[in-house]
Amino acid sequence: MKKNKRKAGQTVARQPIQESTSKAKVPPPRNLTPPLCDRLRRDLLKACQGVVETHGLTVEGGELSDIDLRHGFNISFRVGIPMEDGAIYSPEKAMFEVLALPFGLEPSDYGRTFKARGEMFRIVAINPNRPKYPISVERVSDGRGFKFPAEDVVLYIRNAEGHVGP
Repeated sequence: MKKNKRKAGQTVARQPIQESTSKAKVPPPRNLTPPLCDRLRRDLLKACQGVVETHGLTVEGGELSDIDLRHGFNISFRVGIPMEDGAIYSPEKAMFEVLALPFGLEPSDYGRTFKARGEMFRIVAINPNRPKYPISVERVSDGRGFKFPAEDVVLYIRNAEGHVGP
């Protein structure tokens, strides 16, 4: 039996990615702007793609969230083994495809955008445990999550397609 070389209670310290802004090549901006955030998102996604491809993986995402133009934002990427179509397996998408028809949606509606209340939303999941608001969406502009009734989402999609009747 091998002996654990690390002493009990000993923790490994995490190194900060950037210790201070004084090492930055460009002085930091006073405030973030939407175009700057989008440029950062694109640059970070490109950098992530370069890194994961060296390991035979793929990356998706780069969605911004919790945007505070005075201080910062969160950005998320999902790294995984690519499937035949090059995409990463998504349990939310698989669940959506199984549950879509009983809620009046098509499996292909996953990720689809629609306009409601003057804003664009993207369909991201179905939660059958929420009978009143089972459809999870995110606002395209900032990635904030919302819940919608299935009937409303079906109507918004039909209106976007130009359907008049049922």
